[in-house]
Amino acid sequence: TSFGEEDLRAMGMTRSVADLVAFRARRALELGCDGVVSSGLEAPVLRDELGDKLLIVTPGIRPGANVSDDSDDQKRIVTAGMAIGGGANHVVVGRPITRSDDPVRVLESMQADILSF
Repeated sequence: TSFGEEDLRAMGMTRSVADLVAFRARRALELGCDGVVSSGLEAPVLRDELGDKLLIVTPGIRPGANVSDDSDDQKRIVTAGMAIGGGANHVVVGRPITRSDDPVRVLESMQADILSF
């Protein structure tokens, strides 16, 4: 979730982030992995391509409708609802909870977001 298209180009890679994630997820499945860690932006593609064969764990979760305002060092962020609605099985939430004055409210808001999808 901390790499964008420009980072791949800087490393000399010509694939898009989505293509690279899908390639690596297919390879992980072939090698016997049960799941992958993936941005919520790629979760729908992985779910469409691989069905329920693979668990998808999505970090870079941020609360609120405008996730780009609270990205920190993450480049590929989504809300909890977007991640689960897009096919992720699990979400990983860190700073929005640990830096909050009211972590319970943040969790309740994320739960409501998930249930809205």
